[in-house]
Amino acid sequence: MRIGRVLASGVFGTVLALGVATAPASAADGVQRAVPTSGNPPSESCAVSDWDGTGCFVGSGEVFWLRDEYDDHIPIAIKWHHRTSTGAIRRGVIYNDYGPSAGWTTVNKSFEEDLFVEYELCDFDTSTRQTYNCVGTGWGPT
Repeated sequence: MRIGRVLASGVFGTVLALGVATAPASAADGVQRAVPTSGNPPSESCAVSDWDGTGCFVGSGEVFWLRDEYDDHIPIAIKWHHRTSTGAIRRGVIYNDYGPSAGWTTVNKSFEEDLFVEYELCDFDTSTRQTYNCVGTGWGPT
């Protein structure tokens, strides 16, 4: 019985290790909260801006930048999508609920190289995790 347990746990461990080793290195899709950061994105990377905030994508490093510019206590978000070379579509939302005093916030992503990411600037409801009032379409190379 002990040999069966050892063998079974060894097989499970091998399968688990292989599963972890073969997983692609990429940031999560879906809904993510941006984190406050210091510095500023390059101005040419900021393709979407309105009275509510500014959204940017820097292809070198694949970083989204998001800044809330209106103190209305409504979080803002970037809704993005990326089509891979196989035609699969990745999509997600990055939100900032810190308010204007936080300044710039960022999320570092990982995308397939030499393609594009499209994004919009939106308001965000943290309770439903939904975007609304989206404006503009920005894009950037990966």
